[in-house]
Formats: sequence, C-alpha cells, structure tokens
Amino acid sequence: MKGFFIGIIFLVIGGVVGGFMAIGLGTVAGIAVGTQAGVCLAMETAKSDGLLTPEQIDKIIAATVKTIRSKTSADAVDAVKGIEWISSEKDCAEMVAKMEAANAQ
Repeated sequence: MKGFFIGIIFLVIGGVVGGFMAIGLGTVAGIAVGTQAGVCLAMETAKSDGLLTPEQIDKIIAATVKTIRSKTSADAVDAVKGIEWISSEKDCAEMVAKMEAANAQ
C-alpha cells in the first residue's frame, strides 16, 4: 500500500512537472505531458510493488489517457497535436527510461 501512495505522489508531481514544461510547450501540452509522466511513474511503482498486473496497468493507462484527452478544450486541440500519447505499459516504460536518461546527463 505504501507503494500505491508513492505512486499517487508521483502523479501529483507529474502535474507539477507539466506546469513547468508549459513554458516551452504551451500550458495545455505541458500539463498533458506532465500528467502522463505522473501516470507512468505511478504505474511503474504499482507494478514494482506487485499491486497491479501489466494487463491492469494497460487498462488504467487507457482510461486515464482517455480522460486527459476528454478534458482538453476545443480551443487547445492544436496545442496537443504534437504530443505522443501513451497507450500501454510499454509506452510508460519507454517514457520513464527517457526521463531517467535525461536525468543522468
């Protein structure tokens, strides 16, 4: 259960990271990317703690991304056109690996 709470914290951190990314990508795009990063970090934590199976993670990711996209206003659709949307645990693993590589530099 501790890992789950850590995952939730990562989700919040992802939203904050998105806010900072908003400077370069536009507010909506930055928040969308940051939120996805938070979702991925939360799912990685849940997976490593054995709380969720890869199939459950894929379901949660699909539902969460659908919710994120549905919350995007019609005015902001152009801002999110260039975003690579995650759709599976594999996409999350790649996103986390990119984040770790960027942090290692």
